[in-house]
Amino acid sequence: MSKKVLKSERLVLKPLSFNELLCIKNNMIESIETSIELEAISDVVKLAISKKIEKMQKLNKDIHEWYTYWLIIDKNNQNGIGFIGFKGIPDESGYSEVGYSIAPNYRGKGLMTEALSVLVNWASNFPNCKGITAMRVLKTNIGSNRVLNNCKFNLVDSLSNGNNYVLTF
Repeated sequence: MSKKVLKSERLVLKPLSFNELLCIKNNMIESIETSIELEAISDVVKLAISKKIEKMQKLNKDIHEWYTYWLIIDKNNQNGIGFIGFKGIPDESGYSEVGYSIAPNYRGKGLMTEALSVLVNWASNFPNCKGITAMRVLKTNIGSNRVLNNCKFNLVDSLSNGNNYVLTF
């Protein structure tokens, strides 16, 4: 996988390699080039990383950027503060689902909105990608719902298990 990075005003997004994901899963984050805030690595994030590792080991490395987490790095302190990524290449209808998480002490500052905007812009440059989805976003997760609204995602379903959003390019 290329070490392409994406940049915004306050952030750098760096796709994590398969080995870097393994280091996070195995509590060996000191082996990763960029230091990561411990609060960013919740149990939910570790579970998602485990699922990504399972998928990625069977895939061509050329498409890992669509399956890995991108580490969200704060330009001010050069620390990894969160994770964002897709659940795979765009499906047959041209959509890919996004997921993300940020350390609690970085929430409410517009950083995830900035990170999502950068990653959405990256995805929009692929001709086979028609848009992005965010599924089963808990209604009680006010911050995540706000991030999606700020990034112009449209609420398409509000179900008992959460809200479903779509952004079409």
